Amino acid sequence: MTGDFVDPYLLPGADVLRNKLGVRDRTTLDRLEYRLTWARRQQLENAPIRGNFDLPHLQAIHKHLFQDLFDWAGQLRTVDITKGSSVFHPASLMHEAARHTFGWLQGSHLLAGPRVDDDTFVTEAAELLGYLNYMHPFREGNGRTQRAFMDQVAARSGRVLSWRNVSKDDNTRASIDAFDTATSAPFEHVMAKIILPARDGLSLLDDNLYQSHPATAVSPGRLHIGWAQSPMFDADRCGAPTTKGSPCLRRGACPFHGGRR
Repeated sequence: MTGDFVDPYLLPGADVLRNKLGVRDRTTLDRLEYRLTWARRQQLENAPIRGNFDLPHLQAIHKHLFQDLFDWAGQLRTVDITKGSSVFHPASLMHEAARHTFGWLQGSHLLAGPRVDDDTFVTEAAELLGYLNYMHPFREGNGRTQRAFMDQVAARSGRVLSWRNVSKDDNTRASIDAFDTATSAPFEHVMAKIILPARDGLSLLDDNLYQSHPATAVSPGRLHIGWAQSPMFDADRCGAPTTKGSPCLRRGACPFHGGRR
């Protein structure tokens, strides 16, 4: 029964993530999480995480950002999660999603160096951000990890991303709209703004983006009901067989199985 589900990432009897600091108050943890991850993010400006632009690379960035807070920093989530109306990729199929996402990245123009033009970069970076956002591979800290990873992708073509050119609300709205339309188009508007110089002439980073916006863990049964019925999907399901043998229920343009488009 879904009512019996207990999120193993939460402290018993509290709506607070288990943490190294022993904090049981959510407001206090959010404040400390903001300060600690912001400090770790600034370190990456001078010493980016080296990697092959694959899932282990993404995990290494997450581990760096959240090493002061969670024992599971850098580890893939083991529960299914939602945030508002957005229902993210099932934890049991995460490696399948990663194979598609990072395989696509390796075949894109994003890692080809400075010869990629702005229009191509915006389109493909938005596509990548859409894939990463749908995966949401960690129990907490996905957005912050995605942005740090995207910074390193952009650096391959000599670009520097000015995340402060978009507000927190604009970034959140783009994420929701990407789910609602099952396309990466909303992220194109974001990417078109952040490839420009910082509008206020200050830091390229925006510390407001490092404040916590937790997702909610749900039982697998509840997730798959919501997943199949979510308005973010079109009329036709993908239908492609998953590694578990069951058909993929994602509607519209499925980025993970090359199903109906």
